[in-house]
Amino acid sequence: MSSILGGVSPLHQALDYHLARHNLLTTNLSQVDTPGFKAQDLVREANEFGGALQVEMEARAPGHFGSAGGNARWHVARDVFSPVGADGNSVSLDREAVKVASNNLRYDAITSMVKTELDNLDWAVRDGK
Repeated sequence: MSSILGGVSPLHQALDYHLARHNLLTTNLSQVDTPGFKAQDLVREANEFGGALQVEMEARAPGHFGSAGGNARWHVARDVFSPVGADGNSVSLDREAVKVASNNLRYDAITSMVKTELDNLDWAVRDGK
């Protein structure tokens, strides 16, 4: 039997990732003038958010796949795509600002999904009223 909050759990992992990424990206921005500082980013492992969009497939025929599930996994790595300046700093203000904005959009979208899931649970608890 699955938990009543099973639909929110993968979304919770995705929110944790985007919060951690936001903190890391803003740290990069704070180091924009530090000579020799190398920009970092979070790297997700493959299939980490397989169930984040509530796409659950039941194996009813040969060849069907189940959901990936699992615990969130990511790690901090140097952003190898950031150009290095003359002072050895690889933080680009424009590049980091775009990454923060896109990360924020994803966080907001996932927050909306969590709200929808919780609203559905509230509706069910109130017997559809």
